[in-house]
Amino acid sequence: MAGGGAAASALSSPWRTLLQRALDANAHLKHSTFFQLATVGEGCRPANRTVVFRGFQEHCDKIQIHTDARSNKVGELKEWPLGEICWYFTDSWEQFRISGIIDVIDGSSSDPAKLQVDYVNLKSNQKLMFRRTQEGDDSSDWMAEKASL
Repeated sequence: MAGGGAAASALSSPWRTLLQRALDANAHLKHSTFFQLATVGEGCRPANRTVVFRGFQEHCDKIQIHTDARSNKVGELKEWPLGEICWYFTDSWEQFRISGIIDVIDGSSSDPAKLQVDYVNLKSNQKLMFRRTQEGDDSSDWMAEKASL
């Protein structure tokens, strides 16, 4: 699991250590990396969806997901960057609720380190999220959209 292990826990908040333990204990379940992300949607209505855990941001406790830049959640988070996740582990019967300010990291980010994606280790279906074909052009460029909580 990305960001796990003893070295990570030495630098982490208590909740991250507990979450990492739950991830490790439930790693045999494919769905253990799925959690619900709630944001503030159009008209200040709640919007909730299932997303996939992609690891922790290096040297901190921020949880990462990858998403399509065209999804509603990106616009919602840029307008109102508060959110909450709810993560339930079925085997250990543990639930984590974590709320905070969510950073959307896209091509307009001024920090090039935030735009780095471990593309080599992504699964083939995940790699598709980072390719964008220019309209009217056969060339492609890379696009990274990440959200960190």
